[in-house]
Amino acid sequence: MYSAPMRWPWFAIAFALYPILHIAASNPGQVEASTLTLVVITTIVTSSVLLAALRMLLGNWIRAGLGMTWFIILFFAYGPLNASFSGLGGEPDMQLRAATDWSDERIQIVHSLLWFLLLLSGWLMLRRIGEVGRLPAALNLVAGLLLSFVLLHWFTGADLHASATREQAPSAAVAEERPDIYFILLDGYARADVLGQHYGFDNKPFLDGLQRRGFQVSAASDSNYNWTFLSLASALNMDYVQNLMGDALDPRGTDREDAYRLLRDNRAASFLQARGYRYIHLQSTWGGTGSNPYADEFLPCGGGPFHDDFLLAIAEASWLRALGSRATMDLADCHLRNFETLIALARKPGPKLVLAHFVPPHHPYLFDRDGRVLRNARLSNQFEFQKQLWEQRDSYVDQLIFMNSRIEQLLDHLIADSARDPIILLQSDHGPNLRRGLPTAEHYRIRLANLNAVLLPGAPMDLMPENATSVNLFRIIFNHYFDARLPLLPNRHFVSPFQEPFNFKEVSRDGVRLEDVVE
Repeated sequence: MYSAPMRWPWFAIAFALYPILHIAASNPGQVEASTLTLVVITTIVTSSVLLAALRMLLGNWIRAGLGMTWFIILFFAYGPLNASFSGLGGEPDMQLRAATDWSDERIQIVHSLLWFLLLLSGWLMLRRIGEVGRLPAALNLVAGLLLSFVLLHWFTGADLHASATREQAPSAAVAEERPDIYFILLDGYARADVLGQHYGFDNKPFLDGLQRRGFQVSAASDSNYNWTFLSLASALNMDYVQNLMGDALDPRGTDREDAYRLLRDNRAASFLQARGYRYIHLQSTWGGTGSNPYADEFLPCGGGPFHDDFLLAIAEASWLRALGSRATMDLADCHLRNFETLIALARKPGPKLVLAHFVPPHHPYLFDRDGRVLRNARLSNQFEFQKQLWEQRDSYVDQLIFMNSRIEQLLDHLIADSARDPIILLQSDHGPNLRRGLPTAEHYRIRLANLNAVLLPGAPMDLMPENATSVNLFRIIFNHYFDARLPLLPNRHFVSPFQEPFNFKEVSRDGVRLEDVVE
């Protein structure tokens, strides 16, 4: 005989909490404790209110618990199923998708209507069921085990060495005023020679404008890796990923958690924080830089209730997805807001290190060359049809032209409004991912050839080498401005497949695999 507490539907509230805790446990170190606490409390209160309402509708607590469980199943099944609908009907015309999202809006309406009908049908059936015996106790046991497993997963995956990359230095800020440092990353921005050869586009006017503003532009710069999260982790930690991860690096592994932690809790920020800098991180539309619990200040690019990365993940995975960009994030709006945020930061007291990662000119192609918004894409559909989108070269150039104009406006504000001349690092993580009709070596060469333009006030105009690579960017700057005496690392280049990003092959700067080079 089961006691009354064992038969009461605790499982309904536990089932509501499980997906929330599962998302948090699967992303250790990436969820703010205050946000998680608020979400958990809101979930408990909301599910309790709904449970009480269903008690009146369905006649008793057991039916109410089962009705609540049916609602939770539909609520969290909506996101994954809805995401799969985008692949129905074959590959759509990309110009049509770029111009309008009419099909996606209709999918949300039809899917939500179907879900409402399933929800009501399930509740009507529950009104007719009789005695359920030991089912409530069994569901309570299952729910308790699920919560136990997710909490165990959370604690065993907890970041016990989150600050391993932080420099152990005095906490007192230096009295001397330092220049602000802006690290502005433009995703997939091609080097000038690649733009000329493969896009028929002359970027010289933009680069000449940078030089007139005092920037040093490296004509032969390269990335050290062909994927964003590897390139950024390496640049911000001033070392190669293989050295940073050590024995934890699995060539066949796919888990990016450690690499994401490296790029968030990085040595460059630690070095500057130990010297009185504040680390300010702007939210991006890409997962690795979409949040940062290690920054002194994290600035979201959305003003709605779902601006937090954790809340966005919940919205994308649930029925809230039907709200579209109102529940998740409008990508174009995020990028435009970040430009305004950066302009405002120039007037904020320093010293500060500011990281801003813009996905454009990388697809999706949100803007035409005049800045008109072509589509209202969301996080969940920004990287669809990746290989095909890279080959839309006219759209890429148009978005690059728009980014050039906004970057020029931004730089003028940063230079004019800063209390002292700022250090500005304008760089791309890698080049475009062109493949069609290209030899493998040329594909790698294009992918590794990146933009590197730096404004270094008071520094010699040849401080940054023409063949600079990302791994030495902060080493060069810290050596000159802080007398850090960090040895420069040899320029090396690694490529890996998307499915096995840690399965590295070393190549020359021309994209030729070194093991294929005949001496």
